[in-house]
Amino acid sequence: MTGNAEWRQAGNRPEGSGSGAKSRRAAIIDTVRQQGAASVADLAARFSVTHQTIRRDLRELEEAGLLQKGFGAAFAAPGVAQYGHDQRRGTLAGVKRQLVHALGEFLAPGATVFVGLGTTFDALHEVVANHPGLLIATPNLSVASSCALQTDATVYIYGGYVRNKDSSILTVAGDEARKRFKFDVALIGASAIDDEGTVLEFDPLEVELVKDVLAQSRQVVLVAHDEKFGRRAPHVVTSFKDIDVLVTNKDPGPTLRDPEMLKSLRVVLAT
Repeated sequence: MTGNAEWRQAGNRPEGSGSGAKSRRAAIIDTVRQQGAASVADLAARFSVTHQTIRRDLRELEEAGLLQKGFGAAFAAPGVAQYGHDQRRGTLAGVKRQLVHALGEFLAPGATVFVGLGTTFDALHEVVANHPGLLIATPNLSVASSCALQTDATVYIYGGYVRNKDSSILTVAGDEARKRFKFDVALIGASAIDDEGTVLEFDPLEVELVKDVLAQSRQVVLVAHDEKFGRRAPHVVTSFKDIDVLVTNKDPGPTLRDPEMLKSLRVVLAT
């Protein structure tokens, strides 16, 4: 559903409800979903309106459930993919496959493995097939399907809502199933990694399950290609100090405020 259609469904409100305001708000929704976030200043400059007008727009859109309003910025609403699964799957597909194929050393036969969200893990079944007896727990429908159909792994899927136009299950908070497993290894991705080594996501509904999993994991492996570094997103998942291994395709040091933080973890460069 497009931003324009969603805004029409959400209904008009008396303040700023002219056709110009509706068109601008629909464009704001599209901008935020494409970029993941947008600042008040950038939006005001783009639409040649005051900061106060943009703040009013963001308040209206947040009340309609179409985005999240933060301090000086707007972010994509929970449960709405920043990009659709098919679009993300085709981005850097070769690099993502290289990253996944570097994970073989962390998958011991019979291990219990958590696999996080993201199209980076779409080719994981190619690696899992070489490691018999795995138990894989995941909220990632693509991983669950491919591993169940193409390997001998036992697959557990966390329950919840399926995110629109995506393969992600947004799990229900407080579900006791989150504490069912002790993981030998947790494989996680990221929407963004900032210059302080903070692992971030756009959607808050992704975060709580991963935090629970990390507390129950013997080893945490972060898998992220180089374009994730130096980016920002609003919700904290974890940080480098709580990661054991980083699998990436380029040296992340130049993107970090203090490259020395990489000494606290093992960095695997997949080529």
